[in-house]
Amino acid sequence: MSRRIETGPRPGMLAPPPPPPPENFLGRLAKYVPTEIVGLYLAASGAVPNNGHGHQTLLWLIFAACWVLTPIYMRFATNDPTKGPLWLQVLLATIAFPFWVLAIGGPFALLSWYQGYIGTIALVFVSFVLGMVKPKPGS
Repeated sequence: MSRRIETGPRPGMLAPPPPPPPENFLGRLAKYVPTEIVGLYLAASGAVPNNGHGHQTLLWLIFAACWVLTPIYMRFATNDPTKGPLWLQVLLATIAFPFWVLAIGGPFALLSWYQGYIGTIALVFVSFVLGMVKPKPGS
């Protein structure tokens, strides 16, 4: 399965093989999740010792690095040789990443206002709204 959301054929283009059907809501929802970057964040943040010395700073640095890497990775993951990257998917995955970390806890859990349910509720609503976004056909 490709990371790129299938949007159907580009208007006016003839393609030898039949194009895959456009993604439905659940397909788009799954592909807007930057799963590989969330996994990278979990692995890297899990390696940080919880000894108090620089723990919070390291978690924020890992979060920032992963957030910066999200559009870079998604640009390559969504690239199609004939269409280029799907920039809308890159943007929406980049927006989704901090909400995944907020739901996980991450460095946000160290803030006085943080409650786990806040991140979970925010993630549910953001994911629902992002899943409703459809890229233009042929993009």
